[in-house]
Amino acid sequence: MNTPAGQVGGKVTVSARVLHEVRSPRPACSSSQAPARPSADPRDYPIMRAVRVYAADTSIRSQRGGIVTIALPFEPLTVTAAPAAAVRGERFAIVLPHGDAWIKLQGMFDMKPDSAAILADSGYAPSLSDPRFIVQMVYAVASDLYITFRRALGREIALGLRPVDTSEDGTELWERSGCFELHPWAMEEAQAWYDRKEARISFGYYKAKQDAVGYAPGSRVFTALSHDVIVHEMTHALLDAVKPHFVTPTNRDVLAFHEAFADLIAIFQRFRYADLVAEQIRNARANIDALDILNSLARTFAKTSGLGNTLRPLSGDLMYDTVGEEPHDLGNVLVQAVYQAFRVVANRRIDRLVDIATNGTGILPPGALSPSLADEIAHRVSKTARIFQTMLIRALDYCPPFDISFFTFLRAVISADIRLVPVDGDGIRDAWMEAFRYHRIFPTDGLHYAEEQIAWDRIAEDMKLRIPALSFSQIAFAGNPGDLLPMETAVTQASEVAATINQSPQWRAHLGLETAPDSGTHITTEILGIRSFARPGPNGMTEFGTVVEIVSRTFGGRDRSGFMSSQGACLIFESEGKLSSCAPLSPNREARRQDIEQYSVSAQGARSWSRDSGNVWKLGSDIFAGLCIR
Repeated sequence: MNTPAGQVGGKVTVSARVLHEVRSPRPACSSSQAPARPSADPRDYPIMRAVRVYAADTSIRSQRGGIVTIALPFEPLTVTAAPAAAVRGERFAIVLPHGDAWIKLQGMFDMKPDSAAILADSGYAPSLSDPRFIVQMVYAVASDLYITFRRALGREIALGLRPVDTSEDGTELWERSGCFELHPWAMEEAQAWYDRKEARISFGYYKAKQDAVGYAPGSRVFTALSHDVIVHEMTHALLDAVKPHFVTPTNRDVLAFHEAFADLIAIFQRFRYADLVAEQIRNARANIDALDILNSLARTFAKTSGLGNTLRPLSGDLMYDTVGEEPHDLGNVLVQAVYQAFRVVANRRIDRLVDIATNGTGILPPGALSPSLADEIAHRVSKTARIFQTMLIRALDYCPPFDISFFTFLRAVISADIRLVPVDGDGIRDAWMEAFRYHRIFPTDGLHYAEEQIAWDRIAEDMKLRIPALSFSQIAFAGNPGDLLPMETAVTQASEVAATINQSPQWRAHLGLETAPDSGTHITTEILGIRSFARPGPNGMTEFGTVVEIVSRTFGGRDRSGFMSSQGACLIFESEGKLSSCAPLSPNREARRQDIEQYSVSAQGARSWSRDSGNVWKLGSDIFAGLCIR
C-alpha cells in the first residue's frame, strides 16, 4: 500500500460503526413487553442447554445421526406476547407466527423452553410441523453457528449493525438493532434471505412440488427446518457483521463470494455431528466421494421445490473462466474448489487408516465396515472439516476490507494458516492451491501457486510500525479480550489509534493515504473496525491481538459511491501493539476505477450500478435482495 513519502492526505477519522460495535448496556433482546421474570437461583438452571435438531436434512431423520443433540451455553429464554410475540434470548429473537393465516396455530402454541421437563428432555421432540420445534431448531442452529464463528475468530461478533444514512462528506451513519430477528413464518415462498436493513432473516414456507421423504406433494415445507438453509443465511449475517463492505459489488466475485462462503460454512457445519458422519462413512464404505447427504446441499429443500437432489453440486468441473456471472453460479466454482481440496486431504487421512486396517493392502473386505474403523474414519473426516471451516472463517481477518476476489481470498487463507501452522506437514495448503489452479482461479498479477508468493508480505522488523493504544497493557478490558469493549474504552482506544496514524508520516505512507486528485473530489478515510481477539494460536498457545480495518474512499467526479478510486487495508497487531500482518488492496486506484467501471456495465454489474443524467456512477440500495438461498 506504499505511496511516495510526503504525499499527505486528510485526517483519519473513526467510523460511527466502531462506536456501535461495543458491549450493550442491557440485554440485546430485551423487550418492554417481556413479562417480569421471577427471581431464581442460577444454580436451578443447567450450565448447558441440550436441544435436539435435524442434523442435516429432514429426509434422513429416521437414520442414525439424522437427529442430533446440540449443547449450548444456557441462557434464559423469554416468550413474549402478541403483538410482538417471540422467543427471546440475549442475542436472538425468534418471531412467532402471527396474522389470520396462523390463528389456529397460535391457539395451540404453548412454549415453555425453560421448564424443567423440557430441559430434561433435550427440548421439544423433532417434528415437521410443531411450531415449538421449528423455533427450537432455528434458535439452536443459529446459536451454534455463532459459537463456531466466535471460536474461530476469537472474539464476539456484533450482529444487527446497519448503515441508516450518509453524511454530506460521504461517511456512513450506523446504528445497531437491539435484537437480531429470525422469522420462520415470514412468507409463503420457497426462499430464505438475510435482510441487513431490518436486521433479520426471513424463512419461507411452501407447498411441496414433488414427493420427498416425509412430504407428499402439496404438503407444507418449512425452510426453517433445513439445517443447511439456516446456516447459509446466518452465515450471510455473520459475514456481513465481520466484513460489511463484502456486499459492495466492485467486481464479479464479490456477491459470488458471499454465496460461496455461506454454502461452504453450511457444508462443513454438518460434519461436526459424529453420529451422522459415522453413518455416512459406513454406508459409503469409507469412500468420501460416495457420501450421500453430506455430498449434497439442502436436499429436502431442493427436492420439494423441484430443483433435484441438491441445491448446488459440491463436486464437479466448473471453471472460473467459463461459468456465468450470476452470484450463485459463479460462487459454485469456489465451492467446488474448496470442497475438492477438502476431499483430497480427507481421502489422504482415510487411506492411512485403511492401510493399517488391511495390513497395507488398502482393500477392504466385503461386508459392513467394523464400527471401530467407521468411527475412527468419521472422527478424522470431521476433524478435517473443522480445520477447513476454521481456515475459511479465520481468513476473513486477513482479507482487505472490500473488493474481495476468489484469488485474494486464497491469499488470505494461506496467510492466516501460515501464522497458525508454519510448516504444512499435511499438505493442506498445497491442496487449496492445487484445487484453485484446477478450477482456473488464477492470479492476475503474475504470482505462482507457491505459499511464499501467495501469502501477504511479512512486516519487516525494522519498520517499527506500532500503535501504543493497541497494546493489551494499555486496554481496560472488562473480561475476556475477545469480548466487546465498553463504550468509554472503545471511544478512547479508537481516538488514540486515529491520532497515532494522523501524526505519523510512516503510517500514512504505509497505508497509502493521499490527497484528493483534484479540487472536485475529496477523500474520506475511516477506521471501520477495531476488534481485539483471543484465539488458539501456534503451538497450542492462545494468540492475542487486534484487527483494525481502514477504508479510504474518494468522492466526487464521476463516482458518487466513493468506491471506484478507493483504498483500504486490514491490519493485524500483536498484543504489544506491533503490526504483524497487512492485507492491502492494490495501491493502483486508477486501475481499480477502470476495472469497476468495466464491471458496472456488465449484465450482472448493471444490477447494482447505474449512471445518472450527469454520467455519475452510483450504487443501488437493494444489494441484499440477491443474497438468498437460491
